[in-house]
Amino acid sequence: MFARMRKPFQAILPCLLALCAAGCGTFHGQEPYRETSGKRGWHLFLRPAMKTAERELEYAGQLEQVGRTKQAMKQYLALTVYWPESAEAGKAQYKYARYWDGRGKHERAFDEYQRLFDKYVGTFPYDEVLQRQFEIAGYMMNTKKGRTFFFPGFFAPERAVPMFEKILLNGPHWERAPEVQYLLGQAYDLSLQFEEAIQAYMTTHQRYPESPFAEKASFGAAHCFYRLSQESPNNEQILEGAWAAMTLYLDEYPQGADRTVATEYRKTLLRQRAKLAFEKANYYDRIARKPKAALLAYESLVKNFPQSNWTELAQIRIDALKKIVGDADEK
Repeated sequence: MFARMRKPFQAILPCLLALCAAGCGTFHGQEPYRETSGKRGWHLFLRPAMKTAERELEYAGQLEQVGRTKQAMKQYLALTVYWPESAEAGKAQYKYARYWDGRGKHERAFDEYQRLFDKYVGTFPYDEVLQRQFEIAGYMMNTKKGRTFFFPGFFAPERAVPMFEKILLNGPHWERAPEVQYLLGQAYDLSLQFEEAIQAYMTTHQRYPESPFAEKASFGAAHCFYRLSQESPNNEQILEGAWAAMTLYLDEYPQGADRTVATEYRKTLLRQRAKLAFEKANYYDRIARKPKAALLAYESLVKNFPQSNWTELAQIRIDALKKIVGDADEK
């Protein structure tokens, strides 16, 4: 009989325990913080000085006030390790990030600030931290790396690329997001990664067309296309892309700040496109010996580039090829 009674009792035991816990919370105040993130591992030189996250945060703050900064930072770090899900962990992480920032360790500080966005959203001053990440990324893009007393160092703007990308993820609707997206393109641009720069610039122009960075991004994309075209002057696709991008900028911003430079670039591109068109027609004419294909290519050149240096010569070949093609058709 007792055995039969034990089975239903065991079945409802978890429910009773849950009700009991709920009741204790009701009558004795809010349930204290309990860590649920699992094992933290073993840390040889990192131990919290206090038994709770609240007291640990208070103790670290006292150390900081009396000037024992390094000891305070160890306690802040210990708090984030041993009580990572507590309300105090975000405050401790913010203090820890500020510490590295104050020491001028920019990359380390950026990463520590990033942990706030990754793990402690809502527990830190959002705009302040985002602004500081923005400033660090700009510093990394424009400051030389490896400077010493004997060596001037070198620019490494690619260091800022992942930083700007993270800032865009952290604050997609931030008021400075258009500038961040533009600077991402500039970081790629300065790193000579022109294809990635074009994509970032075009994203700026398309996503933020009313921002003051849309015009800069439009010219930035066109300029990257232009430099690619000068590296591969026989690549028709890149030449056409550069021409289209430069034309788009001049059509959309006829009074733009870079209109004079863009106009000169487009003149250069026009000459290069005409030359490439002539070389293609000349290939069909002189090497492949395909008069019909050559005739069509020369006629296309005259139509598209009526003022080019090769137009007159192309017209001479058109007149000659028409006779050759006509005679061939008659035969």
